[in-house]
Amino acid sequence: MNLPVKIVFLAMDAGDKLLIQKWAADGTLPTLHSLLGNGLVGETMSVEGLYEGSTWPSFYTGVTPAHHGFHRLTQINPGTYGFYQCYPGEFIKQEPFWNHLSSAGRKVAILDIPLSGISKGLNGIQMVEWASHDGVYGFHTWPKELKGEVRKRFGHHPVKASCDSYGRSPQDFRRFKDHLIEGVNKKCELTIHYMNKGEWDFFAQVFTEGHCAGHQCWHLHDPAHPNYDRKIVALTGDPILEVYKAIDNAIGRILAHVNENTLVLFLATHRMAHNIGGNFLLEDILEKLSLLKKRPAATTLKQQGMIKRVFNAARGKWHELPNSIQGTLKPALLPLYNSTKRLVVGEDLSSLSSRFDLKHCKCFPHKNGNLISGIRINLVGREPDGLIKRGEESDDFCQELSKDLLDIVVTGSNKPIVKRVIRTSDFFQGECIDHLPDLLVEWNEDILIGSKGVSDDKSCRLRLTSEKIGVVEGEYTYCRTGDHRPEGLFVVFGPGINPGVIGRTISIMDFSPTFLNLFGLTNPDLDGKPINEILGKEDCFK
Repeated sequence: MNLPVKIVFLAMDAGDKLLIQKWAADGTLPTLHSLLGNGLVGETMSVEGLYEGSTWPSFYTGVTPAHHGFHRLTQINPGTYGFYQCYPGEFIKQEPFWNHLSSAGRKVAILDIPLSGISKGLNGIQMVEWASHDGVYGFHTWPKELKGEVRKRFGHHPVKASCDSYGRSPQDFRRFKDHLIEGVNKKCELTIHYMNKGEWDFFAQVFTEGHCAGHQCWHLHDPAHPNYDRKIVALTGDPILEVYKAIDNAIGRILAHVNENTLVLFLATHRMAHNIGGNFLLEDILEKLSLLKKRPAATTLKQQGMIKRVFNAARGKWHELPNSIQGTLKPALLPLYNSTKRLVVGEDLSSLSSRFDLKHCKCFPHKNGNLISGIRINLVGREPDGLIKRGEESDDFCQELSKDLLDIVVTGSNKPIVKRVIRTSDFFQGECIDHLPDLLVEWNEDILIGSKGVSDDKSCRLRLTSEKIGVVEGEYTYCRTGDHRPEGLFVVFGPGINPGVIGRTISIMDFSPTFLNLFGLTNPDLDGKPINEILGKEDCFK
C-alpha cells in the first residue's frame, strides 16, 4: 500500500471487546458500529500470564516482558528479596516506537499512553498521566512548558488520586461515573485542540476512563456478579455503559477532524470481566504446603490497622480539596499514596524478610495481580538464601507444586480453584527474565468472588481444600469487582484498507513493528511481527 500521509491512533484502555461488539451491533455505540462495519477488524491477545502490567509496555516496545522486564508497578530487585516502586520510563530500556519515528524525522503527538515515561527531545509533544488509571509520575509533558498550557486551558482530570479512593455508596458511584464522563469530554476537547494545532505524522490518544469503570463498577453492570444488587443498580444505573457511550461519542467527534488521507487505528486492549481467583489466599496455601514460613504477624497486623484508619481519613479529606490544590500536590503525594495503599491492602512487599523466614522458604508469592498470581522460587545462586538448585531439582519442584495447586478445590462444589500453572520460562526468554515471577497460577474463571469492600456477605468468602492443605479460607477485601482478561480487538480504516475481518489473532506486540513499517522503518530486534493485512501484503480474512 502507499504510505499514509499520517496515522491517528485512538485506544480504549482495558475496553471490553465483548461489550464493544454487543453495543456496537445494537447501535448503542454508533461510532464504533460504523468503524467495525467499514474497517478491517482483528482480534488481539496480550502477553501470556503477565498482561495486567505488561500489555502497554509490550505494545509500545514490540517485545516480550522477558526483554523489557516490566510486569507490575512493584517489582523485585533480582538477587535480593527487596521489592521497589518500578518506574517504566526509566526501567524499560527498549525504545518505544514513537522514539524511532521521531528519530526518523516524523512529527509525533503521544498523549496518555499508559505506563510510559517522557521521551525527552521528542520531535513533537507528549503528555504522560494527564489522565491515567495507573498513576506513576503524575502529570508530565514534553516539552516541559506544555504542562502549564494544558493546565490553563483544560485544567485537571476530574478523577482525583486513584479510582480506588472513591467510596462505595450509590451516591459515590454516581459521582465517580460523572467524573469519568466529564474526564472523557475534557480529553476529547484536549485531543481535538492539539490534533488541529500541528501537522502530525503520528497522533495517539488513549481513553483510560473505561479501565477505571471496569475495575470499580463491574458489579453494577453484570447481573451474574456476586455483588450485583438490583436495588443499588436502580440508583446508580450502569456506569460502564455510560462511560463507553461517552468514549464512543468522543471518538466520533475526534474523527470529524480527521481527513480522508489519514489511516485511523482504534484499539481496545486487555478487556474486563468479573473478579476471580484465590490470590489473597496464596500465602496461606504455600504455608500449608510447607513451602513458605511466615514470621509472627501480630505487630504487622496492628500497624496495618492503624495505617488503614489514617489512610481512610486522609482519603476522605483529599476529596474535599479544590482541584487547583490537588493538582499541585498530586505529583508529590502520588508515590506516598500508592505505597500506603499497598500497606492497607496487605501488599507491601518491601519488607519481605520481616514477613517470611526466607532461610526456610522454598518459594514465596511474587505479586502479579489477582487473576494470575506469581510465585518466585528461592533459587540457589539467585536469591541470597536460595534453597532450590537450578536444573532437575527446580524442574521437579515446579512439577510437584503445580500438581498440588491443581488438586485444590472449592469446599462444597469440588470445583478446582486453579485452571493451570505456567512456568514463565516456557513462554519467554530474555535478559530480563529474572525480573518476572517463575511460576504463574491462573485461577479458574468459573469461580466468582465478591468484594467485602462492596458488600460484607458470604460472596466475598472463599474456602478451599485438598489432601495436602487441609482447609484454607479467607475474605476478599479489595474494593475492585472487575478485572482484566488478555483478549482485545482493533479496527483500522483509511487509504488502502479493505473492509473485512482478519482470520487470525494479532499479538499486542505486533503494533509497534506495524507502525514502523507504515513509515518505511524496520527493527529486526522486535518480538512482534508487522501485521501484513494492514500493510496490504496479505489477504487472510475469515
